[in-house]
Amino acid sequence: MDVNQERLVNSFIKLVQIDSESGDEKKITEYLKKELASLGFKVIQDKIGNLIASNGPEPLMALCAHVDTVKPGKGIKPIVTKDGEIKTNGDTILGADDKSGVASILEILHTLKENGKSIDLEIVFTVQEELGLIGSTALDFSLLKSKRAINLDAGPEDILIGEPSIMHFDIEIIGKAAHSGIHPEQGINVVEIAVEAIKNLKWGRIDDETTSNLGQINAGIAINIVPERATLLAEIRSRNLKTFDRYCKELVGEFNKAAKKFGGKVAIKAIQRTRAYIVSENDPLVKSVAWAIQKNGITPEIKPTGGATDANNFNSHGIVAITTGSCGESCHSKRESIKVTGLTLGAQIVMDAILSLKK
Repeated sequence: MDVNQERLVNSFIKLVQIDSESGDEKKITEYLKKELASLGFKVIQDKIGNLIASNGPEPLMALCAHVDTVKPGKGIKPIVTKDGEIKTNGDTILGADDKSGVASILEILHTLKENGKSIDLEIVFTVQEELGLIGSTALDFSLLKSKRAINLDAGPEDILIGEPSIMHFDIEIIGKAAHSGIHPEQGINVVEIAVEAIKNLKWGRIDDETTSNLGQINAGIAINIVPERATLLAEIRSRNLKTFDRYCKELVGEFNKAAKKFGGKVAIKAIQRTRAYIVSENDPLVKSVAWAIQKNGITPEIKPTGGATDANNFNSHGIVAITTGSCGESCHSKRESIKVTGLTLGAQIVMDAILSLKK
C-alpha cells in the first residue's frame, strides 16, 4: 500500500504556509482539528493546545508530531525546485521540522481510509516542542490508551531509541558594587566568582552519554563599576542516571564554593526537563520500523541521541516510543530544505511499520 506522493507534498506545502511559531499555534491546530474530524477521528484539545485524537477503542499505537516551528517562521513561501527539493527563498525557515511529520501522519490516515484499512490509532499533535517539550510535558497522558508510539521527528533512516535526562540551571551570583578606579577592593566581583566556578567544571563532551554547556552569561552594568550581579544559564545532559546526578551536584557545589571564596552569594534554580530512557533494539516496535526501513531500500540507523524529543515524555509515562520521520536538512536555519523523495520515504516507512504490526 503506497502513500500518495502528490497529495503528501501538497499537504506539506499547505501546512508550512500556516504560521505556527512556538506559542502561536492556534491557526494550525484549528486546521488540524477539521482534518482529523474529516478522517473519522474524535479530537480533544487540552488547555495548552495539544491535540489528542482517536478513531477507535483499541489503538494499535499512537503517532506523534509537533506542530510548532522555530523563528523566523512567519510568511513562509515554499519553493519546489525542478530536482525535487522543497526550500524557501531564504527569508525564513521551511518548517519541515516538524511539519513533515504532521503531513506524513495526515497522508497515512488518508491512505488507510481510501484503501479500506480499519486500524485504530491515536494521534497526538503537540505544541511548544521547540521551547523545551512544553506541550508534551503538560500533556495528560491518562487520555491515551496506546502502549507504544512513533514520534515523527527525525530522518527516514533514523530509529532513535534513547534520550538523556536534561537539567537546566538558572544561576544568579550576587556580589557588591564599587567604583572600579577609586576603591575596587570594596567590591565583590561576580565575574571572578563565575570564572572560578567555570574553570573547575568540565564543559562540552564529558563522555559518550554526557554533555554540559554554559549557554549564557550576563554581568555588570558599566565599565567603571565592579559588577555586583550576574546571571548564567547552563545545562547538563546524560543518558546515565548516576553520571547525571554526579555532575548536577558538582555544578551546584562549585558555584557555591566559588561564591564563598570571594564573599558573594549564589542562588541556583535547577529544573529537570527530561528523564533518560532507552528502548531495547529487540522491542517489536523497533524491529517493525527497522524492517520497514530496509523494505524501502535503506539501512536503518538504530541509535540513542543527545537531543530531546516528545518521545522522552511518552517513555516517561510508560508508553514505549521511538523517533523516526523525514525532517530534511539544515533544520532551525533559513537553509532548511527537504527532498520530495525523503518526505515520501518517511511517510511510507511509518505506513509499512503500522501495517506490519497489524498483522
